[in-house]
Amino acid sequence: FSKTFESGIDCDGGTLLCRTKCEYINCRAVTSRKIDIHGAAGIYVKLVKRKCTEVISDVDDTNIELRRGSAPATSPMGNAEKYLVIEEEIETGQGQPPIRSLIRYDACVAVKENKLLAGKGMVKGEMIITLLYCPEEGGVQTVRSNIPFTQLLEIEGVTEQCECNATAEIAYIDLKPRIGASGEAKSFQLNAKLLICCESYCNNDVDVILDAYSRKYEADITKSEVCFNKICNNVTETFNCKKNLEFPDGALSNVADMWCEVKTDSAKIEDGNLVINGTVIADIVAFDNNEEPSFYEKPIEFEYRCSLGKTSENMRCEPKIEPVSVNYTITGSGNMELRIDLSINAAVYECNNVPLIVDVNIDEKRQIERKDRGAMTIYFASTGESVWDIARRYSASVQEIKQINDITEEDLQNDKMILVPMN
Repeated sequence: FSKTFESGIDCDGGTLLCRTKCEYINCRAVTSRKIDIHGAAGIYVKLVKRKCTEVISDVDDTNIELRRGSAPATSPMGNAEKYLVIEEEIETGQGQPPIRSLIRYDACVAVKENKLLAGKGMVKGEMIITLLYCPEEGGVQTVRSNIPFTQLLEIEGVTEQCECNATAEIAYIDLKPRIGASGEAKSFQLNAKLLICCESYCNNDVDVILDAYSRKYEADITKSEVCFNKICNNVTETFNCKKNLEFPDGALSNVADMWCEVKTDSAKIEDGNLVINGTVIADIVAFDNNEEPSFYEKPIEFEYRCSLGKTSENMRCEPKIEPVSVNYTITGSGNMELRIDLSINAAVYECNNVPLIVDVNIDEKRQIERKDRGAMTIYFASTGESVWDIARRYSASVQEIKQINDITEEDLQNDKMILVPMN
């Protein structure tokens, strides 16, 4: 397929991230030799582009007081992508009869660890394979295999002090019975291709000018809020989801096959916690007491919570959740205890809005009028007041106030009488 999207903005210089997902599929037998298949694929596109805002970094005027500071920021260093080819032989198990046919297989990828080295990103994870097959003798068999992987990606400029968020997707997979030297199929040959993606960010405190005023002339200072994105948490965890399911009496003699898919309903930050609400759809093929097969689709709602230690209205998260294992226990003819392990991968970002100066307009025709004609003004300051605010109120020099009153701190630690020079 091919799809074109109209973004409505200039995409030059941006980085495009895209993933696809089968939203639903329906199969219907039309004749003994024909099956109609209907479905829909969801295409999720994300465009990342650096936003530039011009701010004042300095003013060439000796009468201007500048309040310098720093803004905590995360600078995007780049998005690296690399394909990883996996070729693996999966054994059915010691003493198992030869394979007659492969019925179904499923796979998912979970990232377990990601970190940055000098100029490189390292991603560790595993590919989980579950397959259902018919042996030459006996009933249907299930094989589960976990294949670990490690991948290095080149990312120019990153260091161990930087942060990264890694994801992995299955781009291609093929699984077939493998016939050995004996002429029998005792294993499966896996050929797969994974797409490993790594977004890297380096924490950078950016030098900025937070405020300004003129000691001599009236000045118009224009400010604009600039958002500095920063990774504050990187969650990589396995979450266990449990549920007791009920079925019609006698409908659950044994389970032939089971698989799951996850839908994320919401991800939000509240009371210092990352809260993810979603639904696991469990698909179950079972036999009843009369050995008649049935198919059940059971929705299981879950809520995942992780403490972040802080809460901000400007925090956001786009989690990636995959089911990595499904286990069950039949507790009665119509009851099942289902246990699902979900791989949670979520980078939490925070936008720090800092008001920065974007324009300074000095009106040299309007001198500042001073009501106090004396050389000094006595000011009784309170605990917590900043020297900057006092100096700005009187259009005085911050450095001179500190020198005259022997002050080293920015905010006063106690009540104090201060002399303010009125130059």
